[in-house]
Amino acid sequence: MNNLISLSKLFDKRIFRIPDYQRGYAWQQAQLSDFWEDLWNLSEDRYHYTGMLSLKKLKSDVYKDWSEEKWLIDQNDYEAFHVVDGQQRLTTFIILVNSIVKLSEKQGIEYLNNNELSEIKTRYIVEYQRPKRILKAYKFGYEKDNPSFEYLRYNILGEEASGNLQETFYTLNLEYAKQFFDKKVAALYDEYGEQGVETLFGKLVNRLQ
Repeated sequence: MNNLISLSKLFDKRIFRIPDYQRGYAWQQAQLSDFWEDLWNLSEDRYHYTGMLSLKKLKSDVYKDWSEEKWLIDQNDYEAFHVVDGQQRLTTFIILVNSIVKLSEKQGIEYLNNNELSEIKTRYIVEYQRPKRILKAYKFGYEKDNPSFEYLRYNILGEEASGNLQETFYTLNLEYAKQFFDKKVAALYDEYGEQGVETLFGKLVNRLQ
């Protein structure tokens, strides 16, 4: 995949996982602030090149034991990828999307850029098998043996967890990023209202390349 595409197109029928050999989430305040400023100050008619994303398409022998995601690949023609390079930016994107969705739910915002919130969650965060919704598949995450796997799912994306989650240097960075963007999005809403949140979301999914 050598062409420039938006994050909206990137998540079209794809599942992404961080392989075990990759380090965890390392971004802290300086990188998060730069990401936020680049995004918010981006003109709505301009695009911003965020850097290269290197992906490795996975064969069935790799994802055959993915008990939660395999149905989405087999039944809905999704493709599975390991993120070889660019996971810091992709993780940041997911955390910010989640902060935008949570703020919108709290404020009773039902649509962003003509997309229902439920559609946004399905596209970028988690998709449920219909009609019974018994099975689910997260669109982005870590391999299960990584402590960040559960932490991202439960503490960041909001799935209910039982028991204590293991904390590491990398999971603390995930938590900090969540708090950082939660505060930024809330302040944005206080100043600009629903239009500000919608503008931010549109730039995030369509204008970063």
